[in-house]
Amino acid sequence: MLVAVIDRTGRGGTRKVKTAFEEVTEKYASHGLSLRLPVTAEIARMAIMGASKSTSERHTLFVSARAVESDLLDGLIAHEVGHMLRTEAGHSSHNADVFGALHHEVKIPRAAEGAFGQAFNHIQDIYADDLAFLVFASDGSDRAYEFFAAWVDGNTSAGGTNRWQNIGLATTNGFALGNLIRHRLIGSDDKLWDLARSFDQKAGFSLVDDLAGFYANLPPDPSREAFVGEVKRLAQLMTLAASS
Repeated sequence: MLVAVIDRTGRGGTRKVKTAFEEVTEKYASHGLSLRLPVTAEIARMAIMGASKSTSERHTLFVSARAVESDLLDGLIAHEVGHMLRTEAGHSSHNADVFGALHHEVKIPRAAEGAFGQAFNHIQDIYADDLAFLVFASDGSDRAYEFFAAWVDGNTSAGGTNRWQNIGLATTNGFALGNLIRHRLIGSDDKLWDLARSFDQKAGFSLVDDLAGFYANLPPDPSREAFVGEVKRLAQLMTLAASS
């Protein structure tokens, strides 16, 4: 239940956010998915499109002014509600007890922490999007494809000389492609593959195909042990590319 929408930017949009949230949650309800905890939405100044934070008592949805003014507001809300639903369900990807196990069992170099954190966030995004795509990508439009294609396209000129930074960008490419594969929105001959592989080649490694396969094939509801194993496998893929 949405209990409040607060505009912290002074640019308005509270009614639009409220309407979009209600439409998204109605679609989720048609699939038997409903939030138990109350939600407060905040329109905020932020560099990214949006985010969410969950506690044992409530959820907070953060929406950028840019997202409010875009045609992807419903997709953003669907995605963040997907995170909330996964948290409430105790899914391994959104479970604090599992996070503790990961801290002890997954070993990465200190230099890799930023890139690996980004790659792990994408695992959570995959599981949120498995739910979000039920309500966002069901209208037959190309909005989901275009959204993820923009990530890959934007990364083509973002590479630098820091190897781990480049590996972090490659994980984003792999996530975008893997998500599109997972939801049958991309073919093997799509131009995005050439862009992502070209990025890898310039950075001096070959990673995106393995990453896309990893994200595309994550098991839908893994046990704690299986999920930890998947995260270890991701760390190994990234570490191997860094040392190649």
